[in-house]
Amino acid sequence: MSRTGYRFLLTPRWIALALVAALTVPGCLFLAGWQFGRLHDAEQQNSLVQDNAEAAPVPFGEISPVGSGVRAEDEYRAVTVTGRYDVEHQLYVRNRPRNGQQGFHVLTPVVTAAGPAVLVDRGWIPAPVNGEPTPPETPTGTVTVTGYLRPSESPKPADDLPEAQVLRIDTAGIAAALPYPVHGGYLQLATQKPPVPIIANRYSPDPGELPGTSSELLHRSYGWQWYVFAMIGPIGFVLLARREAADLRADSARQERGQHV
Repeated sequence: MSRTGYRFLLTPRWIALALVAALTVPGCLFLAGWQFGRLHDAEQQNSLVQDNAEAAPVPFGEISPVGSGVRAEDEYRAVTVTGRYDVEHQLYVRNRPRNGQQGFHVLTPVVTAAGPAVLVDRGWIPAPVNGEPTPPETPTGTVTVTGYLRPSESPKPADDLPEAQVLRIDTAGIAAALPYPVHGGYLQLATQKPPVPIIANRYSPDPGELPGTSSELLHRSYGWQWYVFAMIGPIGFVLLARREAADLRADSARQERGQHV
């Protein structure tokens, strides 16, 4: 019985398959490196955010002056502000779902004794079936609010919104309608003194959960997937070639048996 061997690998079809299999390796390795690069960036960012959240709170105005923006390295910095809540200019931020339920974030300015105010995201309340959201209980007099520094959200124009409702925490846009200057960014409330009953289902993040690890897990899993894909091309090519050689040998054996009949 004659042996066909692997001479078929020199045919145009198999040369093309070999090139495809070979090119998948550097391509997949590049994508794996890209994902692990993003993982590294995410880990650094999350580490920075974690450190910011766990640091001793500093006065809001020290790192976010009036009219300024929030630097990336200051996001989630633990901050504090003392003043009084201005309920007359309280806003409700629409389209803030939580656990599958639509709701609002309650945004209330805290006006400091020096004059400028800080926008404070006091938490989440469920959207009413009909009518306007129910105003939460707000402490009167001087309060000290501690939370996390967040950057202003991108503006999103909207028509026909109910009074005192907005789509974004656009600090500059909101400040334009207020009778006092406003510090940049906003404060995401964690605690306040004196304490008041918690807003229904209030969203107050745990510093340990602020950065989140979902992006890190995704980058890590995708990176390892690309390494697996890098091996699939060459391994698949070898298996196909061996299968093709076996089929050719079987055809050759059948032909030889036919000749001897």
